[in-house]
Amino acid sequence: MKPFLSRVSTAAILLAFVMVPVQADDGSWPPPSKKKTFLESLFGSKAERRQRKAEWQKKRKASNWWEDDDSIFIFGSGKYKDSANNDFVDYGDPEPIPGLGFGNVAFVLPKLQAVRDIGNQTPTLAAVDANSIRLVLGDAQTPIKATPAVRDAVVGHYTSTAYKPLWLQDGKLTPRAGELLQVLASSAEEGLEPGRYLPPGITSFDNVGAQIDGSALAAAQLDIGLTVAAVTYAQNMSGGAFEPGKLSLYYDIKPEPVSEQTAVRILAYTPYPKAFLAGLAPKHPAYAAMKAELAKLRSENASITETPFPDGKRIKIGQKDARVPELRGRLTRLGYSDETNVVTPDANPEILDKELGKALKAYQAAQAIPQTSALDQATVKAFNTNQSTSNIEKLVINMERVRWLPKDLGTKHVFVNQASYEVRVMEKGAPVWTSKVIVGRPTTQTNVFSDVMENVVFNPTWGMPQSIIINEYSGKLRRDPGYFDRIGYKVTNANGKRVSSRSVNWGSNAAIRSIGVQQPAGDGNALGELKFNFPNAHSIYMHDTPNRNLFDESRRNFSHGCVRVQNPREFAAVLLGLGQDEISAKIAAGTTITQKLSDQVQVHLTYFTAWPDDSGNIRFYSDPYQRDATLARALGIVAKAFAPEINVKVVEAADTTTAQTAD
Repeated sequence: MKPFLSRVSTAAILLAFVMVPVQADDGSWPPPSKKKTFLESLFGSKAERRQRKAEWQKKRKASNWWEDDDSIFIFGSGKYKDSANNDFVDYGDPEPIPGLGFGNVAFVLPKLQAVRDIGNQTPTLAAVDANSIRLVLGDAQTPIKATPAVRDAVVGHYTSTAYKPLWLQDGKLTPRAGELLQVLASSAEEGLEPGRYLPPGITSFDNVGAQIDGSALAAAQLDIGLTVAAVTYAQNMSGGAFEPGKLSLYYDIKPEPVSEQTAVRILAYTPYPKAFLAGLAPKHPAYAAMKAELAKLRSENASITETPFPDGKRIKIGQKDARVPELRGRLTRLGYSDETNVVTPDANPEILDKELGKALKAYQAAQAIPQTSALDQATVKAFNTNQSTSNIEKLVINMERVRWLPKDLGTKHVFVNQASYEVRVMEKGAPVWTSKVIVGRPTTQTNVFSDVMENVVFNPTWGMPQSIIINEYSGKLRRDPGYFDRIGYKVTNANGKRVSSRSVNWGSNAAIRSIGVQQPAGDGNALGELKFNFPNAHSIYMHDTPNRNLFDESRRNFSHGCVRVQNPREFAAVLLGLGQDEISAKIAAGTTITQKLSDQVQVHLTYFTAWPDDSGNIRFYSDPYQRDATLARALGIVAKAFAPEINVKVVEAADTTTAQTAD
């Protein structure tokens, strides 16, 4: 009896301790007159907890990076929530690739170094131009700056030629110099920043001869500055003005600019510097199309000439309005709707249907306005805002990305554009096959890189990553150890021997890490019927999927990084040169077969938010990974850093120093 009373007394004491009222803080919640219990002082009252939860949900919704079309929200590693039935569904994400978050990197302008000849011990030269160049290169306060590689190439050339000028003759600019200045002044036509190529010592590209007239040192400074600017321009034109890997962690590409030494050597001796520099531009037809569109938009100061979109009440999916046909046409012209979004003969063209709502939501996402899928005031305002600035910026950004592409994409190649969620097989410059794709989520993005397609696997098996076993299956397996045996999955021990699922201690992560789980080929396999391999450092491949409903979404970033193909049988036929019947027969056999490609096919995983369609017309896409914004900020930093007024101040100070050195 005594132990029982002791237990009751202890429980009573503990209960009394828990229920002791605690004086509230002097905050606004709860009111000062209300007392908090001990638990409420630790975790807050119900009202406080509800308020915190509401604020958290509001903040989470505001970030909306996980939100996709038709109210699909990404949670965890393999599920999505369809708000229509409030249900969580596993959509079979087989890739265990770890994400890098958004991966965007804050751009830092590369540090430039003074272009000077440190070992300058040459005595005074007889030629005035050469002697002036020697003096400028020996000036410790020179305003001429360049990357170390460009500096070394330029200084090396001048010293090896006894400081012979490249662009002067008897202190005057040569016709070659005038041609070069014209190229640099018009660099904006190539989507480049002209201020980056304005040599120190001059305030603009206009009337340059007059700006240096009467000063041998100013002319010499211009000669060296022009050489630095021309070499920098040559490299930017041939390989890009920015290093991709310093803008996003997901870029694994190495552009191929002309070497500094080659550029200096050709510029020094060619009578046609303009032709040489023009020849460095990308040969891809997309570049020429973008350049032409950029000139058009700048001259018209509008991406598309549109009449004002009429105002009116808010129209949601399923509702009727006389403005809907104009909405459909507007979205088609802007590139957010395509030929599949047509009105059937028996449908009312004035009804905002679901497909049009998806296109509208994609447009809203690109404009950074609420993604309502409805024709609302924010959307009308966006329609009636001049789009030229944003489209011009997109063209400049994507011309830079074309400069990053390999010089030779391959006679036959696979071209995946993540921003348009599309794959094309190109042959001799023409598309021979196109399909929708699903790419990585914002926090597990598909990398940008190039590789070679090696083989196609029919009826692939799937080795389940241990991270997925632990994070998604261990709880179920602890309750039902025989689950994998029952659904036909193969479980193997550390020696590769098949064991029963029931024999594994699913409560031990150490035990799980010593086993392997393989999903057999067949219906429901996470990789579907086909897998396309191009081995790479990112463990990315292309594959089929049993969850084909996701291809209906306009924004298709659902994977861990691998690329899912909507029509894999057609893809396999194009890659292998087989007929559809042969492909179907191999799949129907049910045997896992790996077939090598007879021809080399390069694979390019890219990211372009502006790209020409099959007719050559530029289409604009949204920026799901926010890479446009990152590159736009980098462009702004460059424009500010090389603003003409900065050059003027530095040049004036340096000119005085140089003159003093000459004395």
